[in-house]
Amino acid sequence: MVYSHYLFIVNEYSRKGRHIKDKLETLMQAYPVTYELVTTDYIKHAAELSRQYSETISNDTLMIAVGGDGTLNEVVQGIYDSGKTHPVAYLPTGSGNDFARSHDLSKSIEMSLKRILANTSAKELDVLTGETDNEQMIAVNSIGFGLDGMVISKLDETTNKQTIGKFSYLMSVLSAYFSQKEFALTLKNGSEVITFEKVLLVVFANHKFFGGGIPIHPLADPSDSYIDVVVSEKISFLELLNILYRILTNESHLSHKKVHSYRFKSCEVTIDPPQFGQHDGELINRNVKSMTLSTDKQQFWI
Repeated sequence: MVYSHYLFIVNEYSRKGRHIKDKLETLMQAYPVTYELVTTDYIKHAAELSRQYSETISNDTLMIAVGGDGTLNEVVQGIYDSGKTHPVAYLPTGSGNDFARSHDLSKSIEMSLKRILANTSAKELDVLTGETDNEQMIAVNSIGFGLDGMVISKLDETTNKQTIGKFSYLMSVLSAYFSQKEFALTLKNGSEVITFEKVLLVVFANHKFFGGGIPIHPLADPSDSYIDVVVSEKISFLELLNILYRILTNESHLSHKKVHSYRFKSCEVTIDPPQFGQHDGELINRNVKSMTLSTDKQQFWI
């Protein structure tokens, strides 16, 4: 497949976003194609733009998300909501860039653009779909509740997400630990029911990395149609330090006695009381008591 028109949906508020438009304008002059740059003005605007364009663009147009994991999430969400099937390409200009890291995508705008325009086929990958009583959400990388969500909540309060990386995220985890209360968790997979009375964290992973480069589930594969689940029971601060050390040094945290991992095709999750959550680094407010999780397919131009 060869595209003749490229539609860039640009998040100007990502880490490099404010400088990217002029650079793209310059770089695109070297290619014998047409293009359009549209920018987001508010949260979830990329999803609105993606949905609108998905309903009208021709087959010779490729949609490109320009921003961080949250921007990619919104563009995929918009395509999903439209009911259409379109590949999506990605120029990583955010701070976490976990999708790019998982697929060894260059952070160089020049190299990423060259890769996109030289590519000839899409790769079909899993995305997580989460459905509650009043909301349906997509996640490219992960959905998490508890300590993970508390970190995103605190980062949102201090507007520090622009500088998030593996070590800054882990430092935020240490801070959020003292605010996070334990909660009860039930995972139901068909007839199998798994319950925990005191949990600090549950993450449903589609890719290996989250939080700006943390290998939350080293074996997560976005092409196997499985959800990799990581559950951490209530732990002491010293145990938390030990787990974080294992993550950073040899990725052996899943062997810790209070950390558990599962693989499901789909599952129902119940949380009591409701917790802050995140999907691809975007905050889920404390209003989710239960969610049904499964996977769907999306084509990525990578």
